[in-house]
Amino acid sequence: MSESKIERLVSMINQIALNMSANGDDQMVADQVAQHLEKFWSPPMKNLITEQPSDADLGLSPIAQIAVQNLLVMQDAKQV
Repeated sequence: MSESKIERLVSMINQIALNMSANGDDQMVADQVAQHLEKFWSPPMKNLITEQPSDADLGLSPIAQIAVQNLLVMQDAKQV
């Protein structure tokens, strides 16, 4: 998929994380963001963001980065 799609997803995740940032500590917010992504994002959107290399600098905020890692764990758990 094109880089513009990745950039839009990164922007969306960062915004979700910012909007939820008052809900608790970083880990709690990251968990909430991951749950939001799992519940409301389409499979192609989730796959695109989780298939990016973990060392790639996509521009994710620290909370958003944790959320994407949590989402990947959630996706892996569903496949078992």
